[in-house]
Amino acid sequence: MVILGIETSTKTCSIALTDGKKLRDEISLHLGLSHSERVIPLLDEILKRNGMAIKDINGIAVSIGPGSFTGIRVGVSTARGLAQSLNIPLAGIPSLDGLAFGMETSGELVCPMIDALRREIYTALYDGRKRLTPHQLIGIEDWLKILKDKEETILFLGEAADLYENIIKDFLKKKVKIVKKERRYVSAARVARLGLEKLVSGEGKKYDEVFPLYIRRAEAEVKWEEKERLRKS
Repeated sequence: MVILGIETSTKTCSIALTDGKKLRDEISLHLGLSHSERVIPLLDEILKRNGMAIKDINGIAVSIGPGSFTGIRVGVSTARGLAQSLNIPLAGIPSLDGLAFGMETSGELVCPMIDALRREIYTALYDGRKRLTPHQLIGIEDWLKILKDKEETILFLGEAADLYENIIKDFLKKKVKIVKKERRYVSAARVARLGLEKLVSGEGKKYDEVFPLYIRRAEAEVKWEEKERLRKS
């Protein structure tokens, strides 16, 4: 089963092709937030260099967030459009699950973190494949206070691990491990592998049944509601 993985929830734009559990190819670029300009060209490139056509794809897995509102919209819209036109199933994968998947541990907990700006992060805590906490938006200091009570060593990864590495190490001391850079960031390959599990088990959705997972409302929405409140008061 050939799965197309799409990951655009952070500054990284990543496209992957898997065939069963085998990774055929992956392209990951750190683009800032220009995903709308690059995701389709990257798809065309990965198909061409693997001698494949779009009709050879059997299913799609897309990262649904949390993360960049713009990036999530681009990825989910692209995946939904392709799934509709090809009439194939679609699997939505939370970004944090995709980050945490496949981390080799020796009893450590896994903590993926995505930058949410304003000294806040999107995060969750995992023990192997088991998620121990909800996906959440929380201040970095408040999250580290929670983690300080854990007895286990904690593996940190994600773009926010770069941003807050010194704070994490100062706060948690010897209980910290930062994942190596080649495994630290979001990956369409991991999204595709999680998607394969869903699609094989019959959990695939129709194109119009997969939605973004934002957690935080868009700033424009908050400002509009505040404007309306003031107008009516």
